[in-house]
Amino acid sequence: MCCGAPEEEDNDASADNPGPDVERKCTDVCCLPVLLVFMLWPILVFTCLKDVDGAHVLSHGHDHYGRFCGLDPLKEKRYVFFPDLENDFKQDPSLMNRYGVCVEKCPKQFETIEDYKDSGTKAVKGGQPMRRPDHPSWLASLPTFALAGRCIPYDPPPEFSAGAEFCADPPCRTTDGKNTPTNPREVCGLKKDGTDRFWLVTKADDILIDGWRREGASAEVIEAREKMDRGKEPCKLKVLRDTRVRTEAVDSSVIYGLLTKYTGHIFTASAQIYDNKWIVIGLGVGGSMVLSFVIIMGFAFCVQVILNILVTCLFLVLICVDYVLFLQAGMVTGRKGRWILDTFQKASNIKVPQELNSLLEKQASADDWESVYKWCAIGLAIGIAFLACAAIAARKNFRVLVALLKEASNTMREMPSLLLAPFILTCSMVGVSIMLLWVALTTATARATDVPTMLEAWKTNVHPALDGLGLHQDPLKQMRQTALLFNLFVFLFSYYMHVAMCILITAMCVSHWYFYRDDPDRNAGTGVNSAGWFFGRPVLLAFLRICRHHLGSLVFGSCILAIATFVRIVFEYISEKTKDLQESNPVVKMLFCICRCALWCLEKFLQFLTEYAYVYVAVTGKPFCSAARSSFVFFAKYPVQTALDKMASTALGWLLCITVPAGLVVAAYLCGLKEAWPVCAVVIACLAYVTTRLAAGIYDVCITTLFVCAMRDCEHYGGRYMSKSLKSACGFAELSRESLARTSVTSNIELQEAS
Repeated sequence: MCCGAPEEEDNDASADNPGPDVERKCTDVCCLPVLLVFMLWPILVFTCLKDVDGAHVLSHGHDHYGRFCGLDPLKEKRYVFFPDLENDFKQDPSLMNRYGVCVEKCPKQFETIEDYKDSGTKAVKGGQPMRRPDHPSWLASLPTFALAGRCIPYDPPPEFSAGAEFCADPPCRTTDGKNTPTNPREVCGLKKDGTDRFWLVTKADDILIDGWRREGASAEVIEAREKMDRGKEPCKLKVLRDTRVRTEAVDSSVIYGLLTKYTGHIFTASAQIYDNKWIVIGLGVGGSMVLSFVIIMGFAFCVQVILNILVTCLFLVLICVDYVLFLQAGMVTGRKGRWILDTFQKASNIKVPQELNSLLEKQASADDWESVYKWCAIGLAIGIAFLACAAIAARKNFRVLVALLKEASNTMREMPSLLLAPFILTCSMVGVSIMLLWVALTTATARATDVPTMLEAWKTNVHPALDGLGLHQDPLKQMRQTALLFNLFVFLFSYYMHVAMCILITAMCVSHWYFYRDDPDRNAGTGVNSAGWFFGRPVLLAFLRICRHHLGSLVFGSCILAIATFVRIVFEYISEKTKDLQESNPVVKMLFCICRCALWCLEKFLQFLTEYAYVYVAVTGKPFCSAARSSFVFFAKYPVQTALDKMASTALGWLLCITVPAGLVVAAYLCGLKEAWPVCAVVIACLAYVTTRLAAGIYDVCITTLFVCAMRDCEHYGGRYMSKSLKSACGFAELSRESLARTSVTSNIELQEAS
């Protein structure tokens, strides 16, 4: 069944075959060649350009001759060391032309590296000869660490020697170096470093002993100070003295010093993260997943209270704004508002900002502005009244929302492997991104000699047509830019394809669970209580069903979103290139702003529509176009309930993304990370944010799918597959199926009103 092909109407659905197993056919098959082209694109580039410079630039550095380290003829020397970065900075601040030497391993500090002469192999264009042929040895003045085939220098952190503890309170009893001490408080520090005001708490180190000797203390006195028992004297305030040792180049430039300083911080931070990697991964991924799951399970039981609080806050804010508008219009005096603020300050001991008090004072304005304030206040008051009526009328929608949230929590509890799909797809997208980045680098660095056949074909078939359109450009540059634009589109398509796969897998699992969880013959993959269950089975069965029937629909929807995003990117590029024209012409600038807003709205609308279309594809087996059309009908039938569901999902997303990372950062502090806590906390917070966003996205799709399934169940099967709480919320205890269908069709309301 291809794009636009007719499909069976919903009223032909069978009660014996209601859900995701409804006689599925291959949908949108005509879109599958597009997927094949996008999959063959990186393979084609790899076949043609695997030996160009850009193919190796990600993992291999090159020496000063321009040859890649780790490849012939330098196969044994895998890393490139930059021995003369100081002069490289002076010659080229951008460091595009660095002097490198290939080495077998990155050198440690003060190691000597031997440069080498060209072995006769033809050097790459842009290479440099030996910079010091008479002195081929280079000294590594700083330590280095390996990164992508490069030896990156860094400023090492200072090394600490064993420190000594002193006591500042009570103070030291100063004595000369000739009297033997009789009390721990008479064993003071050194005058040279100012510790003579404190008395020693710990054992004396070699630096202290040598300092005492230099300050004239006799051997007997020093020995008595070392043997003094210090455990009996209490100390209120301790002071630590330590010795730091660090090595650095004296003649380094400011820029070079800044570079090595920042790389030193990066190396130190990376080492701290690596040393605590299991805590970081455990809290950032495992902890956030468990905590998100717990919050999602509990959110359904407190959502009614949260919604009541949010609605109350919304009305309070709107009423306060309306009161201020009436005040500025001169229709109220503001005494009541000031009395409420004063009462609030006295009751809560919270100081109200002066800006808030100034809002309750009438500002001097012309009569025409008072008229504007007056009509704005009246309009807002009417809007508040309509909103209050809508809230009262939608009270049943709130009950349905709570029931849907509880049902979604039950679904995720029955199928915890739903959280597995987004992480697998995220890893897949990372791999695809790296592959397409490699394609972009190889394409950007390809020369005419690398692709002679393709270039000749381009000159013969494509270049004349583009030249006729006024796009006069060098054929190689033209072909390269076209390939890069196509590669960008493939990246956008791949991203939306992964998102679509995640949505469709979740929707397929949830819809199958909704209709068949109580059917012993067809409940495979519906949850932990189904026959033959194992972790991941629902996701696996849904994935196989999608690949068998609906891969074309995913391609169709992904192409639409990729085109919309690609148009926005091209528009932003044109806007950047015409910035001077926009600054000189306000009309042009206004038109660009209007177009930018329109394209943004179009992209967001398409994202919202395709999500529901994917859900309809999963539930009904329709092709994408028919599913999108059904989504329009669905929005028209249930606009308020759709808006409430999205609001609840958004609120949960914000709740998760704030509380989970913050809670895990505190947990990391309690794990005793000490000095490594700030760096590890940042990584844990980032991992937790990504994890919670994925979990919240899955919960959002669960709610959407359950909403679609519940309404389909209402319209065609009398709610026979609903849970008891969902039936009660939808009013099935009070209405018959006939009155429900008649009310849904004749009155444009979303849910049945009780008789």
